[in-house]
Amino acid sequence: MEMGKSLLFLLLLISLSLDVIVSANFYNDVDITWGDGRGKILENGQQLQLTLDHTSGSGFQSKNEYLFAKIDMQIKLVPGNSAGTVTAYYLSSQGPKHDEIDYEFLGNLSGDPYIMHTNVFAQGLGNREQQFYL
Repeated sequence: MEMGKSLLFLLLLISLSLDVIVSANFYNDVDITWGDGRGKILENGQQLQLTLDHTSGSGFQSKNEYLFAKIDMQIKLVPGNSAGTVTAYYLSSQGPKHDEIDYEFLGNLSGDPYIMHTNVFAQGLGNREQQFYL
């Protein structure tokens, strides 16, 4: 009988989890925090588009905190001579002892490899930087 209750609880948990996944909507789940119109929510809340132009980029912030997540994204780097630009993606918690994961793609001269620069902060301490030549 205990196994039956455990199985029922597991099925209920999976059902609730799928409901949360299916009902995800960027209109409800995030705020576009900067970008002066360069951040957009599209496809009835199913897609978030952040763009970079000659002036600046854009950013968003989740309305909720998460212990873990799966993230799927497509990043388009600045083509050609992109020296002086940084295309970045990072996750960060709030507060003076924040946790953060950074991915930065450093601009380059035409023909040079892109450099991916990473850093991890835990309890507000970084200095875990690495660079990868792509």
